[in-house]
Amino acid sequence: MFAYLVGGLTTILCALCIFGLPALAIVLVRYFKLKEREMAMELEFRQKAHDQQLAHDERVQRLEDVLTSLDHDVRERLGIGRSPATPLQSRPELVEAPAAADDSREQPAAPSRTKAR
Repeated sequence: MFAYLVGGLTTILCALCIFGLPALAIVLVRYFKLKEREMAMELEFRQKAHDQQLAHDERVQRLEDVLTSLDHDVRERLGIGRSPATPLQSRPELVEAPAAADDSREQPAAPSRTKAR
């Protein structure tokens, strides 16, 4: 009885080895190819995102350069164009309207407050 049991288990194991190992190899090869493709796509995505970030940073830098070069007269009026060691001066006349414009407006006469008895 033991001999038949060992013979049957041997036959089953041989059949599993003959058909199972190639199937397992095929499954493993496809799995690792899939993982390799996923890693390649992730690397490509990261590289593309990095390139886009660099392009964005370059555009922002160019815009800042253009704005500072076009805004030269405003920087001079505000005193920003000088050396960075000198502090900015307080210039309220740049923010407030000139006083002459306020005086030129006609002020309405205040109504007199007399009590009628």
